[in-house]
Amino acid sequence: MDLVTREDAIRLITEASKTYIARNHSAPRTIITVGGTAMAMRRLRERSQDIDLFHPDSAFSAIALDLAARAHIELDVTNRTNLWGNIEVADIEADAEVVERLEIEGFGIEIAAISPETLFVIKASSMREKDRDDLPLLLPATTPKRVMARADALISTLNDSFLAGEAVINMILELQIVTLELATPDWFLDAPRLSTQYRTLLLEYFGVELRSTKHPRCR
Repeated sequence: MDLVTREDAIRLITEASKTYIARNHSAPRTIITVGGTAMAMRRLRERSQDIDLFHPDSAFSAIALDLAARAHIELDVTNRTNLWGNIEVADIEADAEVVERLEIEGFGIEIAAISPETLFVIKASSMREKDRDDLPLLLPATTPKRVMARADALISTLNDSFLAGEAVINMILELQIVTLELATPDWFLDAPRLSTQYRTLLLEYFGVELRSTKHPRCR
């Protein structure tokens, strides 16, 4: 199966939106791209193995799946906010940024992409080799400080303390690998929950000593 491009994703979304409008006489809600498709929409990579979408309307999802099957394109569309993993992105619509606007049959259609920070957190937590390969491509669009701030919000949704701790460790390890730098207290300036809950872990595993659990700063 051929890899799909940004243009392939836009083409599929356009055709699915046309069919949706014809059937419902209204436009679908903002179509949110996730995974590799979000990276392609943000021009952080050229192609992905499939098209990854989030949309809450099952009617739109069914249309998109039918069109993808006819075009022999692999499509993964979900209305679940855990995005194929343990971490829930409950604020996905607020997190996503509109990256393309289409005009179809007099209706404005928005295509959005989840943030580089959310992508980094999810991919670093997945432990899949193909996701780890994407991390260096994401870093030019963000910073360790912004990634840890996003992790502060997302990892707090995990009810399993072991999984949460493992996610924090993986996050920092991957950031160190792609930045070729050791973690510093500055990374956690906007991550008060992680700084409080994992203060001992950060010191023991990474030698990061936080002066304050509320406003961590270098000594």
